[in-house]
Order: sequence, then C-alpha cells, then structure tokens
Amino acid sequence: MMTILPEVSPATYLALLALTIYLLLGWHFCRSRLALSRPKSPLSPALEQFILICGLALHASALFPQLLWSSTLHFGAAEALSLSAFATLCIYLSGQLFWKMDGLQPPMLGIAAIFLFISQLLPQGHPITYPLNTLSRGHFLLAMFAHGMLLNAAGVAILMRFADRNLHQAKASSLIRTLPPIMTLERLMFACVHLGFILLTLALLSGIFFAEKVFGHGLVFSHKVILSIAAWLVFGTLLFGRWKHGWRGRFAANWTLFGFSLLFLGYIGSRFVLEALLHRPF
Repeated sequence: MMTILPEVSPATYLALLALTIYLLLGWHFCRSRLALSRPKSPLSPALEQFILICGLALHASALFPQLLWSSTLHFGAAEALSLSAFATLCIYLSGQLFWKMDGLQPPMLGIAAIFLFISQLLPQGHPITYPLNTLSRGHFLLAMFAHGMLLNAAGVAILMRFADRNLHQAKASSLIRTLPPIMTLERLMFACVHLGFILLTLALLSGIFFAEKVFGHGLVFSHKVILSIAAWLVFGTLLFGRWKHGWRGRFAANWTLFGFSLLFLGYIGSRFVLEALLHRPF
C-alpha cells in the first residue's frame, strides 16, 4: 500500500537549507576559532560573511513572505523563534561594522541554529484574527523585532557573566578565552538594549493606535501588555542608570536579563505553553 507523505512547503525547504548553512558555518567557526590546533587555511573573513549572508537570504525568503504579504497571517512560537534566530545573526553582522566580534560566531550561530531547528519542529502558529493592514503588520513587526533585539541583549549579557566569572581562571574554556573583550560585549549589549527599547516603545505606542482603530477602544491591559510595560520600565531604568550613574558590568547584565525575562514570560513563553504544549490559541 502506497504511503502518502505529508506535503512540505517551499518555505520549509528554504529554512532547512538556511539551517544547514548555519550548522556548517558553526562547525567551521568552532574548528577555526575554538580548536587548540587551528586549520592552516581557514576561510577568508569575506567568504565567511558571504556564506552567512546567503544563509540569511534563504532564511528571510522562508520567513518574511508569510509575515509581510500573505492574506492570512499565522504567528506563534515557531515563527517567533525563527524570527529571533534571524535577528540574532543580523545583529552579529551589523556589530562587525563597529567592533571586533571574533569569538562570538560559535555561540551566535549555535543559538540561531537551535532556535531555527526548534521552529521547524513546532506546529504553525494560529491565524491572526484581527484585520491585516499596514498599521497592524507594522505593530506586529515592531513588537517581534523588539523581542529579537532584546533577546540578543540577554544572550550577550549571559556571555558577559560567563566571561567575567571565568576570565581569570587557568582552566577557562576555549570559548571564554576567544570571546571579545568584556568591554566590547558590554557595548554590544547596550547597543541591543538601546535599539530594542526604541522598538519596544514604538510597538507599545502603535499598539495603542492599533487597538483604538481596529477595536474601537484603548489598549487592553492583558498579562502580555502588563509584562511588556514592566519590561519597558526595566530597560528604561537601565538606560537612565547607564547615562546618569554609569551602570555597567555584572549589574547591567543582571538588569538586562531581568527585563528580558519579563518580556519572554509575557509573549514568547506564553505562546509556547499555550500553542505548543496545550494546543490552544494565544
């Protein structure tokens, strides 16, 4: 008896190709950056960037047509993780324009590959029920890019904590020894926090106009909105403390992780529990 295989969408093939590139690049960076005996002829930095850009182009081709142009917008934990993976590597590429980022490739590619892999295992998100227009899609993308940017800030904060704890130990791992200086990590973290805070501010403001125009009432203070506002206050306090009192180091990293935890619980965490585990719409 012939078995009919489930239909696989072109977007899935594109995402799997991007995942393959991320995994191969991650393996290359581990060999060339972390191994005790480095290869004699690693790829040139220009070729490494070109391959990564090709992976990002495939990833974007799988992710954005459905988010930007589809008449029916599906969004859930799978799409959120895929978008976060894409944002992670875009931030790495952008950061290279300003700072020496050598050593960050293995953890960045590892995070992106894990997120993209999990996103392919999870079911497609539930369809968005509110009317789709420029305002609603803009609000949606602002919110998701804010989450992705602040997720990267949290990831860099974790690396800062590990580097600060293990930097002066004789048995520190090769990853810790090859990371950029803590000052560079701190600048990258605050750059992500600054941009994420701006995007989150715009997302909250657009959410107010969106709720008024589409539903005819002001912003409803659901758990997602309350936790997002709480996270906004935490990141705003962190940036004010950085400007006014010079907050930095472990203290700033802890504030970043706390703010992102609130944001994660309010949005991606709730989506994952409801959609992936309980199979209920968000």
